[in-house]
Amino acid sequence: MNHIWNPLRSGAVIALSAVFITGCGQSAALPPTTTPAAPPVVAATTQPDTAQASGEVVVYTSRAEALFKPVIEAFNTVYPAVNVTMLSGSNGELASKLLEEQSSPKADVLINSDTLTMESLAAEAIFAPNSSATVAAIPAALRAEDGSWTSLTLRTRVIMYNTELVKPEELPTSLLDLTDPKWKGQIGAADSTNGAMMANLVGMRSLLGEQVTSEFVQGLVANETQFFGGHTDVRKAVGAGELKLGFVNHYYYYLSKAEGAPVGIIFPDQGEGQMGVHVNSTNAGLIKGGPNPELAQLFIDFMLSPEGQKVYAEKNYEYPVLADVPLAADVTPLNDIRLANIELRTLWDDIGPTRELAQGAGLP
Repeated sequence: MNHIWNPLRSGAVIALSAVFITGCGQSAALPPTTTPAAPPVVAATTQPDTAQASGEVVVYTSRAEALFKPVIEAFNTVYPAVNVTMLSGSNGELASKLLEEQSSPKADVLINSDTLTMESLAAEAIFAPNSSATVAAIPAALRAEDGSWTSLTLRTRVIMYNTELVKPEELPTSLLDLTDPKWKGQIGAADSTNGAMMANLVGMRSLLGEQVTSEFVQGLVANETQFFGGHTDVRKAVGAGELKLGFVNHYYYYLSKAEGAPVGIIFPDQGEGQMGVHVNSTNAGLIKGGPNPELAQLFIDFMLSPEGQKVYAEKNYEYPVLADVPLAADVTPLNDIRLANIELRTLWDDIGPTRELAQGAGLP
C-alpha cells in the first residue's frame, strides 16, 4: 500500500460542544510510485493490563462524533474502566484553544484531520515526545520524529456524483473540470474553514502554481458551488439528488453508498501529466502537560493497534496506517490510484498564504 498524507491550519475561536462518553456501555511524504515495506503490526500485548487501566482521558477532536464514537466504543471493550471525554470543534478552533490553554492544559490528546495544523502546533511546543513502540512502528513519513504526533488514517480527495443525474460520458476527469459552466449550481464542496479542503489547495498551489489555484477557486465560485463547513452536508446533498457533484474525502462516498444512495466515485487527475489524487490524514497528538499522560498514550496506542485500525477501516472506510490491516470491502487500494507527488508536511508555512489566496478568489 502506498503511504502518503496531508496537513493544514486554521484560526478563529468559536464555541465548542462537549460530549461525554464513559467506559460502560499517510519528514517527506512517500512518492506515489513507492510501495514501502509494511510496518510491523503492533501486538495487543504491548498495552498495559486492562485491569490496571482506569480513570479519564480528555480528547479534543475535530472528527464527527458518528465517525469517532465507534473507536471509543472499541477502546472501552478493552479498557472498560477508562472514561473518554470528547470535546468537539474544528481544526482551527481546537488549535486556538490548545494555544490558549498551553500554560495549564486541559486536554490529553488532540485528534484532528489536518497535518498542517499538527506541524504548526508542534512548532509551538503543544505536544510532548512519545516514546511508545506502537508509534515508532508507524512509517516515519506519517509521524513526528519524536513521536509527539502521528497519523491515524489516510483519506483520498475525490469527486462523488449522483448516478441518476449524471451520465457516464458527462463525468469530469479532473478537479479543474469542476469549473466547467455546465456544472453551474450543481456542485458541493467544503469552505476555507475545512482542513481537507485547504490542504488540497495547498497541494494544488505547490504543484500547479498560484494562478491555476486562484482560477480554480474563482471557477468554483462562478459556478455557484454550494460551500459547507464540512463534507457530511455535501455527500447528503449529492445522495439526495440536490446536487450532481461533490468534492469530498473518499469515505463519504462509501458512507453514502452503504446507506443506499445512488452515488458513484471519481478519482480525478489520473492521466499522464496530471497532478494525481491528493491524500490527507487524520492524526493524534500527545498534549504536553496534559492531566492524564499515561492514559493518553494508552488511547493513542489503541488507535494504532490492529484492533483500532480495523475499526477505522471497517466502520469509516478509511485507509489504515498499518499495512497488514485489510481495507473495507470495495475500497480502492492506494496502489491502484495515481497519487499526487507532494510533501504537504513540509508545506505548513504555506497554509496562511494559500488561505489568503483562496479567500481573495472568493472562497467563503
